[in-house]
Amino acid sequence: MLVYDPANGSYAFSYIGYNGTMAGGGDTEDSRWDDALKYRLTFGPAHFGAMYKFADGSAGCYSPSAGWTAATCTAEQAHNNAYGFDGGLKAGKLFADVVFQHYNQAISVLNPLLGAQSLTQPYQSTTDSINTNQITGANVVNPSNTLYGIVTDNSAIMGAAKYSSQEFKVYGGYEYIWQNNPSNPLGVGASDQGGYILSGVEDNNLDSEKLVQIWWTGAKYTLKKQTDFTVAWYEQRQNDFRVPSACNATAGFRASCAGSLNEGSFYIDHHFSKRFDSFLGIAYSYVRGGMDIAIPHGPGVPFKSDNNLAPTIGSRFAF
Repeated sequence: MLVYDPANGSYAFSYIGYNGTMAGGGDTEDSRWDDALKYRLTFGPAHFGAMYKFADGSAGCYSPSAGWTAATCTAEQAHNNAYGFDGGLKAGKLFADVVFQHYNQAISVLNPLLGAQSLTQPYQSTTDSINTNQITGANVVNPSNTLYGIVTDNSAIMGAAKYSSQEFKVYGGYEYIWQNNPSNPLGVGASDQGGYILSGVEDNNLDSEKLVQIWWTGAKYTLKKQTDFTVAWYEQRQNDFRVPSACNATAGFRASCAGSLNEGSFYIDHHFSKRFDSFLGIAYSYVRGGMDIAIPHGPGVPFKSDNNLAPTIGSRFAF
């Protein structure tokens, strides 16, 4: 993905670089795969890659009952396998790739201490819970130093291309992500990346399929092999995936409402040597709808378009 990003994953000037939505089928935590095998093949101008992740870890115990207890919580088996494929072509100055991936029981985690502030339901940091239903009786796992996880089955397909000459490069790409509630639920005590344990889990977070589209384009011009001039544009759109489907001040406003984000950037990067460079640039973004939820806005205008302007200047020495 970073190969086809005009801003090369820059935290200051690239939406791909600082956001993380595009990795892991929409969940950044799942961009790294444990217990996996990878195969790569190059044949003339074409290349192919495949990767498979084996199911691992604990799936915890799960109960669909609202009044569940430790006795009614049934042990689950991990089904968090994943697979991906890549097909690409290099023809002269043109490069292109198409990538598909699928991840079962992908986990997006929340800090349980922030749950009550981040979500509308009364998530507890001291009590185990499944699908917002708190346990009746003693906890199954100790909630201390644990996480709350939202579980989905994720799929994503991406196509990207780049034209590259010695001085001039043009980039473009598109990714389509779709997420559904997991076919096999996770439960309390399930393990997440890094060995963390889930004391709260939600397997029915989506009222409908979550669909995310991201596209980008840009160009880079290199002057005398030392100075790069880069311009980039990114856009992300999402659908309504939680009820109420009518997102307004009366029905409720939340991050699950349909919305969009647009971001453009321009920067100059001058390389004094192989290891030392200085850069100067600016990034501008604006958001609408559900993607506006994290940006403050006045009362009575929940769908007000918000924007951000971020100039950046700096120097860098690479060891």
